[in-house]
Amino acid sequence: MKPARLILLLVAILAGGLAAFLVTRGGPAPVQVVTTEVVQEAKTQILVASAPIGVGERLGPSNLQWQEWPDGAVRGEYVTIAAMPDATADLSGAVARFEFFPGEPIREAKLARTDQGYLSAVLAQGMRAVSVPVSAESSAGGFVLPNDRVDVLLTTSTPAGKHSEVVLSNVRILAIGKRLGEVGASGGQQDPAASSPTPVTFDADTIATLELDPGQAQTLVLAATEGQLALALRSVADFKDNAPSVATNQTVRLIRFGKEQSISAGAVVSSVSPRTIATPARQQPASALPAIASEPAPVPTPQEIPR
Repeated sequence: MKPARLILLLVAILAGGLAAFLVTRGGPAPVQVVTTEVVQEAKTQILVASAPIGVGERLGPSNLQWQEWPDGAVRGEYVTIAAMPDATADLSGAVARFEFFPGEPIREAKLARTDQGYLSAVLAQGMRAVSVPVSAESSAGGFVLPNDRVDVLLTTSTPAGKHSEVVLSNVRILAIGKRLGEVGASGGQQDPAASSPTPVTFDADTIATLELDPGQAQTLVLAATEGQLALALRSVADFKDNAPSVATNQTVRLIRFGKEQSISAGAVVSSVSPRTIATPARQQPASALPAIASEPAPVPTPQEIPR
C-alpha cells in the first residue's frame, strides 16, 4: 500500500476517534429551572348578595353573605366588615331599590331604609305611581317590562274618525302587574333563586304602573277617561332621565257651567264644582280652525277662571 494512502487512512481513523470521544464525553444539556414566587394580595371581606334580590325585596341573612375581596378592588361605596361588622343585622329589612345578582356587592345607594310599602321605596323623590289597564295588543305585544321607557298614546273617537296622539313621552314603567323587575321573587321568576333570569312577558289584560311627576299624573288620569290608552316601547338608546316629556304642562279644556276655557294640566283649580269636567285638549283638523286663529289663546291663571 502506498504511503500516501496509509497517511490518509490514519488521519481518518484519528478524526473518527476524536469525534467519538467528544460525543461520549459531552453529557445532556443542563435543564434551566424557573421558580415562580406567588405573592398573596391583601384581602378584606365585603357584603354581597348570596341570592338574587329583586326590586322591592327586603334584605336579610338569607340573601346576604360576607365574601373575600382584594383590597385594591374595594370601592368606597362597598360595605366592608371593617367599617360595618354587623351589616347583615343593620341592613336587615332594608328595601332594594334596584336589582342585585348573586355575588354582587351591596351598596347602600341602591337601598332604602323604610318601614313603609316597598313600592314607595322604589319611587324617585317627588314622583308618583299611577296605574292604568293595558293589554298585550296595546303594549308592544306584551314585551313591555319593568324599568322600560314608553310613550303613552291616547286614541279617541272624533266626528272625523279615530284620532291618536302622544300624551306622555319617555316615562318609566315601575311595574307590570305585580312584577317590579326581572330577578328574585318580585320579578315573577318561577325559580326566584335562579341566577339567570328568564324574560317574562304577558299576553292577557294587566295593570301597568308608571312613574310620573304630579303634572304627568294628572294628564294620564284625565286621558284615561277620554279614550283608549296604549304604550309604545322606546329604544334603550332613549333611556335618558333628562329626555323631554311632552305632556307635563299639557293644555286641557275646562268646561264649567257650560263655558269652556283652557288651563295648564299642572295648574291648581280651586273650588271646582262636581259638574266641572276637565278633558285633555286634542288637536283639531286644520280645516276646522278659524282663519283668524293665527296665535294660540293665552292660558289664564286659576284666578281668571269664572266662578
